[in-house]
Amino acid sequence: MAFNRQDGYYRQAKREGKRSRATYKIEELDSRFKVFKKGQKILELGAAPGGWMEYIAKRVGTSGVVLGLDLQSIADLPAPPCKTLVADILDPETGARIDALIAPPLDGAVSDLAPNLTGIKATDQANSIAILEQALILVKERLADGGFFICKVFQGNELKSFQLQLKKCFSKVTLAKPKASRKTSTEIYLVATGYDGNISSQ
Repeated sequence: MAFNRQDGYYRQAKREGKRSRATYKIEELDSRFKVFKKGQKILELGAAPGGWMEYIAKRVGTSGVVLGLDLQSIADLPAPPCKTLVADILDPETGARIDALIAPPLDGAVSDLAPNLTGIKATDQANSIAILEQALILVKERLADGGFFICKVFQGNELKSFQLQLKKCFSKVTLAKPKASRKTSTEIYLVATGYDGNISSQ
């Protein structure tokens, strides 16, 4: 049976004027892991339509910065602290464009990136991991010691290998599935905290 796109969180988002139901996912993750604070500099990858950015902006305040990167433009966000960048993380010039808008080191990065889904679980998960590996390169080059990285991934055989990549440079890596994620979805979030690029070079 097909899932109901207009479930309780969808309707709640509409009632409350949220950009998407995804807002409740980052809110729940923040409530659990307490990652966002006033004055932080945060990079978001895969930021459209901007629901996460709206939430993060309230948490970091006008003394912080949140830069949202996506292939699509994102409109009508509070500035400061929000900035946006239309770019592809696979473009070799993207790193320099990020740095021009939000100078490293960054306090944290979040990713809601997802590939174009094929409906074939193994393919979708492999494509998701490939994108996240590129995202991790961008993040590691810019993250401050002690920083965090939260990213969406699809459950499958390649999940453990990506977890191990994170464990090489973060002191703690936790799997979490927010209540706002559809029960039928294989999406899950990795919350990596305590960045230290010297933990392991293996």
